[in-house]
Amino acid sequence: MRAARTLPLRSTPLAGEALDSWIEVMSAQLRVPIGELLVALGLRGEDEPPAGWAPWMTRLTTHQAEHMAAATGIQTDFLHTMTLQHFDQRALVVDHDRLQVKGSFMWGRGGGSGSRFCPDCLRENEGRWPLIWRLGWSFACLTHRRLLADFCPKCGSRHRKRPHPSQVIPSPGRCDHVSKPADRTPWIRCLHPLAETETMRFGAGHPVLLAQRALLDVITTGVGTFGVYAHNPQPAMSVLADMRAIARRVLLHMPAPRMTRLVPEELVEAHFRAREHNSALARTERRAPLDPGRVAPAYAETTAAGAIAAWNILGQADCRQAAPRMRELLDAIVDRGYWTSPTVTRNWGRHNSPVLESVHLKTIAPTLWPNSALRYRTALPAPSLPTTTPSQLTARAAKIPGVIWPLWAVRLNPVPQVREHLAAALSASLLLVNSRLELPDAVKKVGNLISQPNLTHVLQALRDDDHYEGIQLALIQLTDYLDNHEVPIDYGRRRRLDYTTLLPESEWIALCRRTLTEPGAGTRHQVARCHLFEKISGLPHTRIPDPPRDSSSFRQRRVRIAYVLTPEASAELDQIGRAFLDRNRLGHEPLTWEPPAELLDGPALPRADPADIDLADLHRRVRAGQTSSRIAAELGTDLRTLRYVLGRHPAPAAKPTVYAMERGLKGLHAARLMISKDQLERLYVQQSMPFLTIQREMGISRKALAALAEEYGISRRSHRPRGALDRAWLYEQYVVQRRTLDDIGHETGMSGKAVGGRTRELGIPLRNNRQPRAPRQEFTSAPEVLRPTLGNSYAARRLRVFIQVVRYPTLIEACQTHGINPATLTTQLKRLEDDLGGPLLIRAGRGRQLELTALGQEVVQAVGQWAHTLADQPRETWDRATVRRYKKQRNPRPRPADAPGVDLFPVLLQPAVRTLDGRRRLARFLQAADYPTLATYCRAAGTSKSTMTVQIQHLEQDLRGRLLIRGQRGHRMRLTEFGKQVLAAARPIADLLDDLPA
Repeated sequence: MRAARTLPLRSTPLAGEALDSWIEVMSAQLRVPIGELLVALGLRGEDEPPAGWAPWMTRLTTHQAEHMAAATGIQTDFLHTMTLQHFDQRALVVDHDRLQVKGSFMWGRGGGSGSRFCPDCLRENEGRWPLIWRLGWSFACLTHRRLLADFCPKCGSRHRKRPHPSQVIPSPGRCDHVSKPADRTPWIRCLHPLAETETMRFGAGHPVLLAQRALLDVITTGVGTFGVYAHNPQPAMSVLADMRAIARRVLLHMPAPRMTRLVPEELVEAHFRAREHNSALARTERRAPLDPGRVAPAYAETTAAGAIAAWNILGQADCRQAAPRMRELLDAIVDRGYWTSPTVTRNWGRHNSPVLESVHLKTIAPTLWPNSALRYRTALPAPSLPTTTPSQLTARAAKIPGVIWPLWAVRLNPVPQVREHLAAALSASLLLVNSRLELPDAVKKVGNLISQPNLTHVLQALRDDDHYEGIQLALIQLTDYLDNHEVPIDYGRRRRLDYTTLLPESEWIALCRRTLTEPGAGTRHQVARCHLFEKISGLPHTRIPDPPRDSSSFRQRRVRIAYVLTPEASAELDQIGRAFLDRNRLGHEPLTWEPPAELLDGPALPRADPADIDLADLHRRVRAGQTSSRIAAELGTDLRTLRYVLGRHPAPAAKPTVYAMERGLKGLHAARLMISKDQLERLYVQQSMPFLTIQREMGISRKALAALAEEYGISRRSHRPRGALDRAWLYEQYVVQRRTLDDIGHETGMSGKAVGGRTRELGIPLRNNRQPRAPRQEFTSAPEVLRPTLGNSYAARRLRVFIQVVRYPTLIEACQTHGINPATLTTQLKRLEDDLGGPLLIRAGRGRQLELTALGQEVVQAVGQWAHTLADQPRETWDRATVRRYKKQRNPRPRPADAPGVDLFPVLLQPAVRTLDGRRRLARFLQAADYPTLATYCRAAGTSKSTMTVQIQHLEQDLRGRLLIRGQRGHRMRLTEFGKQVLAAARPIADLLDDLPA
C-alpha cells in the first residue's frame, strides 16, 4: 500500500454521518470512481479486487485510521465514531476477529444489512446518511416525525446492503442499486431520487416518536433510565435485550385485535400488511424470516410495532403499572398454548436485565401460591428470583423462634380461623422469603411445629385478607433485617434445652408469697410455667415437658394469665427465667428479644399498633373487673392485642375496697394487705382470739386467716374439745332460754355450725325457725301470757292475726274481707293456740257469732295493755302481703322500622309490606306459588321447609287470611281464593319486591 497523500479537495463530515456516506460525497465532489478513492484513503489495496462487503465500515484498523487522517485531515478518533464500532456494546456487538456485526444479538444490523433512510433528511442534507440509520432500532425520524423507509420505491432494493460499485462515481441521494437485464445488456443503475419515497407521518407526541426517542437516549448514553429503569438503571445492552425479548413475543404471539391494546391501530395494520407482503413473496425473494423478531426486522413498520409494545410495557413508572400491560402479552402467549412460569424470562434471552424479571413476576403475582409469592417477594416494588444460599438459610433459622414474636403475631393476625396455627406458620414463612426452600423443609428447620396442610391453610387465609400485601411486606422487611443483623438469641439452641426443671411448684408458691399473688389450686402454676416456657423457648406451650391436660379450664386460665399477673409477679418470673438460663450457660443472652417495632410501621396491617392503647385506662378497667370482651370493644381492639399489652405492661394489683370488705370477699392477697404477721400473731397467739372473732372484727374469712397463719409460720392451736360444752349448760341455754346457736357460739368462741354439731351429739333436739325462742330483751316486760308468742316473728305475726280476727262475727267474713284462704287462717290460729297452751276461739255456728274463750279474753286484754310496745315493732299483719315480685328484665324487642314507599303498593298488600321483612316474605310467596309444593320450592331456593312455613304463617297473619292449601301425596299445592287475590295484586308490582337490601 502506497504512502498517504493529501486529497486535493477535502470535505468535512457531518456530525453523526456514516463513513461510507462521507466517502461517497467526497468521490462525487472529486469526480473520481469510488474504488480509486478507497485506494487513496488506504481502505483497499491497489491490486485488491472489489469485495462484496466493507469491513472498514464495521471497524477501522489503526493503520487505516492513520492513513485516512493523513489524507483527509480528520482526527482518527472522529473517524472511529463514523463506523459501527462506535455503537459496540451499546446497540450492537462487533465480532472483532471477523470485523462483522452479530446480527442476531439485540437486533444488530451490520454493514451487509443495509440502512433505512428518511427522505426529507436526504433532501435537506444533499444525500448524506447518518450512521444511526444503520441500527436495527432506528425506525423513525424525530426531526420530520415520519417512519424511515426501507426500500427504493422504484426497484424495491435495500440501500447500502453492499458497497457502492467501485468503478462508478456515486450519486448521493439517489438509489445506487445496479441490476443486469435479462438480455445481457450492460448493467443498469436505478438512480431513483430517494427523497421522493413516501412513508407514514405522525403528529407530535405519537408513541412511535416517544419510543424512538427513548431508544436513542439509551443508545447514546449507554444507560437506560426511562420507565421501570428509573429506580434501577441498566446498561444499554440489557435494556435493548429486554426490549427485544418483549418485542419478539409481541410480534410472534399477539393477534391484531390484542396488539392494538399496546400499539396504535394504524401501525398494527401497517405491520400486518408488511407481514402479508413478505409471506406472499417467493422464498428466495423474502425480505425477512417468517419468525418476526428473531433477527432485526426488515420492515420499519414491524420494528416500530415491536418497539412500541415493549416501550409501552417498560416505559411505565414502575413494575406495578407495567404489570397490566405485560398481562396482555402473557395472556396471548398462554392462548397460543405456551406455558408461563416465574422463571420463563430466562428463556427469553441471555442478556435480559433483572428489571424484566421484576415486571414479569409482578404480572403473575396474583396467580402465584402464597409460598411462591414469598419466595419471589412479589409485594416489593421490584420482585426478583430467590438468591439466598443454603448456609444463609441455616443461619436465618437460628434467628427465628418456633412461634413468631408476640408483637408480630398480634399485628399480622388476620382472621380468627387461623389463630391457633398463625404464629408457627409465620415463623416457617420467614424461611420461604427469597429462598427456594420447600414447605416441609421450612417447617422442619423451625421445629416441626405445624403440619404442611395447616401451613398451607394459614398462607391461603393470609392471601384472602385485604391486608395481604402489607403482611408480605412486613415479613420481607423482617427477613432482610434478620439476614443483615445479628440476633442476641440463638433460638435453635433454645429449642434444644431441657425445660423439665423450669418453675417447680415450690418456687411458684414462694413467688406468690413474695408478690402477694394468689397461687391458685395448681392450674395457675401450670399456666404460669407454660407462660414462662413460651417466653424463654419461643415454642408453644404444648412442647413443654409433662404438658398439662388441654382442657377448657386450662385454656381459659391460660388466656387470663396476663390479667392476673402483677408487675411484681412478672418481674419475679423473669428473674426465675434468668436463673434458668444461667444454669444452662446462657447468661450472655437476654431473656427475650424482639425485632425493632419500626419494621411494622410502613405496611398496612390487619391490626393496629398496640402502643396506641392507653395503658392507664386499660389497667383501670382490668382492676375494676371489666370483662376482656368489653374492654376490647370499648378500646377498639381485640383480645389478643390486650393480652400482648398486659403481658408487656401488667396491671398493678388493686387495693382492697370497702365494698369487698363488707361482702367478705377477701382472698389471701387481700388478707396480706389487711393484716401483717405481727398483728395476726398478737391477736391469735397472745390474745388467744379464735379466727371467728378475728373475722368479725376485721372482715377476713376464716379460711384466709388459716392460710395466712400457715404462710406466716404461726402454729395453729388445737380445736376446742367438743366435751368443753356441758350438756346441762347447753340444754339450759338452747332449750330453756331459747338462745340461738350463733349466740352461743359467739360466747364460746365457736361457730354456730360447730355448736349445732355438739348439740346433735348430746341428743338435744334442734328446733326449727318456726319454734318460739327466748324473747328479745325489749319484750321481757310483756305480760306472761304473751311471752310464748314473742320468740320469733312467725308467732308474733299469728298473734296480730288473732287480734284482727276477733273483730269479725265469723272466720269466713274475715277471710273474705282480707282475701285470705280459710285453710291458711285456720292453720295459723291452731299454731297460735299450741304456742299459748289452749283454745282461744269458739267457732261461729247457726245463729251464733264467734266467741272468745277465757284464755282468748285474757290474751286480748294483755294485748290491749301492751299494745304501745307491740306497735313499735314491725307490723306484720295477716293481710295479704304486698309481695314485690321482680319481673325478669327483658330487653324490649325492637319493632322493625317501617319501609319506605308503602303507598306504592295496593291496599290489600299494605299490611304485609310495611317492613322489609314483610316484603321479603311476600316476594318468597310469589316465587313459591309457581311450584307444586313448598318442599319443591325450598329445595330449589336452598332454604329449609320449616323456615318457609313460618314465613308463610307470618304473611297470613299480616294479611289476615289463609293463602295456601298444602300439597299432599298426589296433589299439588293450591291457592285459596284469598291467596289468588293476593297473587293477582302482587304480580304487577313484583319489581318493587326484587330490589330489597340484603
